[in-house]
Amino acid sequence: MTGDMLSLISGLVGVVLTLIVFSRLLGDNPAFRTVQYLFVGVSLGYAFVVVYHQVLRPNAITMLGALDKPPVLGVLILPFLLGILLLARMVARQQISWVANIPLALVFGVGAALALGGALVGTLAPQLLDTVRPISNDPSQAIGSVLLVLGVVLTLSYFYFTVPHETPGGAIVQTSARLGRWLLMIAFGFFLAGSLLTYITALNERLAFIVDWVRGFFG
Repeated sequence: MTGDMLSLISGLVGVVLTLIVFSRLLGDNPAFRTVQYLFVGVSLGYAFVVVYHQVLRPNAITMLGALDKPPVLGVLILPFLLGILLLARMVARQQISWVANIPLALVFGVGAALALGGALVGTLAPQLLDTVRPISNDPSQAIGSVLLVLGVVLTLSYFYFTVPHETPGGAIVQTSARLGRWLLMIAFGFFLAGSLLTYITALNERLAFIVDWVRGFFG
């Protein structure tokens, strides 16, 4: 089979699968579910191959080389033991399946710590540093710094609920909270627009793929 014929057949498969996915616009159907299951299966198969070649196999070889070093071997074999404990979830008996809570608790604990640390170091700390940054002599930078501080204060005031609205201070907080709500809506709008732009880009790539294949087939 020549390279052109192989490229033509692979392109035809891609076009057919893409059109089947688009059929979801007309409603749920068996063809779409078949492609959905195929996508999930291929993704899981690819993930397993990557994990085997990049994680399991290299670590197993390393463990075999560390048989004469018990401390190193213990450190290397611990992740495998925790992974084996996860298989207990496949058993319906509660007397055995509970052992999977040990690695799950470790995974969730480490994940929560990493997420919290990333939020503090990557988002909150830079935001706080920017709000206390000295105002520059450049008018545009000075205006940007003032707007940044006002935006942070107004947004945080939206989550301040302990001041009675009947007091003068409460009225000020309520007004700033309304402005903070608008700022949040604008920020969420930007996030939604970014996500929508990603989807439109993917759709445009698929449509361009179909058009290019049709031109190559009939050209």
